[in-house]
Amino acid sequence: MSKNTDSSIVEKFLEDNNMTYLFLLLANLEAERISNLPFSIKRTLQGKVTTTSLEHIASNVIPDYVVEVDDDEEEVT
Repeated sequence: MSKNTDSSIVEKFLEDNNMTYLFLLLANLEAERISNLPFSIKRTLQGKVTTTSLEHIASNVIPDYVVEVDDDEEEVT
């Protein structure tokens, strides 16, 4: 299969399933990413990991917590 064919298969699937599958897949990947963050970063999050990941995907804002923590630490020193 060529990449173009793969792409059209994926697009057709998403069109047929009203993009819900893609949204849930992205939310699941975001939940996994948040779960793998260091504890010091995770404790600053409000609410459950699954809720936070759904909010990130719905708002299309994926914060980079590691960079934010590094910036905060540089300001303190």
